[in-house]
Amino acid sequence: MSTHDLLKKIGNLPDGPSDLPEVPPPELIGFFVRYVRGLKQWKQGTLADFAGVSISTVERVERGEKVSPEALDAIARGLGFEQGYFTNPRYRRPDEETAADLDRLAQMEPVAVAHMTLHKQVREAANCHAFLIHRPDVPAHFDPEIANLTEWFDIASFVLSDRSDRASASERSRRDLYNDILACVKELERQGLTVLFGMMNAPQVGIPDWRVAIVSITTKALDPGAIKRRYVFVDRSLVALPESSRQPDG
Repeated sequence: MSTHDLLKKIGNLPDGPSDLPEVPPPELIGFFVRYVRGLKQWKQGTLADFAGVSISTVERVERGEKVSPEALDAIARGLGFEQGYFTNPRYRRPDEETAADLDRLAQMEPVAVAHMTLHKQVREAANCHAFLIHRPDVPAHFDPEIANLTEWFDIASFVLSDRSDRASASERSRRDLYNDILACVKELERQGLTVLFGMMNAPQVGIPDWRVAIVSITTKALDPGAIKRRYVFVDRSLVALPESSRQPDG
């Protein structure tokens, strides 16, 4: 069943009483599972392995078919949600809350990313106006290593900027700096993380060429498909300058 067909089934669901808790219908669960799996860029087999169910069970769920509550709980846990996420009755959300969520989704922008292994990527990151580190579900014990990587980016941005009197540093010293940063990335990956890099054009008032380096850090254990990921979604509000920092028009 295509996503279009699944959405048609969802659109044809009967309206139920809004004052009673309900278990989400299988069609809606199927669309949600398919959507989240797509964001993670997991194959159905990857989700099946994490959930401890068969691929055919994942296929049935994504077609909007009924499966056992135990299978739904397993798939919820495999995607990183709590047990009961698909099986516990819940009250329907008010329309205004749903509309607010849609507004937030409209702020999400796809940013092309790739495995961070090249000097070119480090140079591009250093030449951006700012950088954003996205680290969903990365345990806190990695904080020192991630802070170390952040400091390296700060150093590179200063050394390679036009404002620095070291901007004319030799090509060899630049390569050494790139190697140091990539060594930090490799150490993170040796400890079980995946590091991706991309650039986001984020024009600001008075700064039309504002660019932000996006560094996505995930755990291989929870997100094994990350290294093959080609896009991440970034909330534009996270890269917007505060009003007090924006330059006036003209």
